[in-house]
Amino acid sequence: MNPPQAEFLDLYKAGLKTAVDLMKASLESAERLQQQQLAAIRGALEQHVKAVNELSNVKSLDDLLALQQKMAGSQLERMMGYWSNLYQAAGQNQAAAMGQVQTQMAQARDWFTETYSLTARATEEAAKIASAQMATARAGAENVSAAARQQSQTKQEQRRASA
Repeated sequence: MNPPQAEFLDLYKAGLKTAVDLMKASLESAERLQQQQLAAIRGALEQHVKAVNELSNVKSLDDLLALQQKMAGSQLERMMGYWSNLYQAAGQNQAAAMGQVQTQMAQARDWFTETYSLTARATEEAAKIASAQMATARAGAENVSAAARQQSQTKQEQRRASA
């Protein structure tokens, strides 16, 4: 296998590895997100159990309104924390994906640069070989031409001498 094909195969393998890495990062992100959701549900259940226990101690409408206000504030705080964690996880996943894409693009750029360099060198070497062959052919033609002139002069001299 020649070097450009081997390098293309390496680039292809790197692309597949990057795709697998992206899928793995996405799966890990989904797992983190699921864990955050489960933690939020557990927290909500614990808060509701606590609220039910506190509800049994309520003696008046004012106590009920105070408990409800306390629960609403707690739920709002928990909701904001949940969404904050959700956006943070999404941002981390996006950053990981962009890092993988940048790595892949850098590898592709390096491969294309190296391939261009190899092609330029091969073209330069081919031009040098062609130039050398042309010079050799030109020198051979000049030698043949000189030999033909010499032979022609020799024949003319022989004709003059015999005449």
